[in-house]
Amino acid sequence: MPVKIEKLPGDEVRVSTPGGVKAKHTTFQKAMAQKRLLNAVEHGWTPGRRHSTVPKMPMTPKLMKPRGMKRKTDGMDDM
Repeated sequence: MPVKIEKLPGDEVRVSTPGGVKAKHTTFQKAMAQKRLLNAVEHGWTPGRRHSTVPKMPMTPKLMKPRGMKRKTDGMDDM
């Protein structure tokens, strides 16, 4: 969704999208910050979430060695 920033009389601007006006009579710096925020929300950012919901590594069980591969000996077999 394209965000449009319109200049109003004085030093004020309006932030609007195709869905409607998002801010009226705001400063240019605040308008640019809101533009970045609206763009981030459009691309999947949600406020308050610290960690990604998708794990970085696939959750697979650890590979274990098959049992019985190596037998303990007490040294009595050599005699």
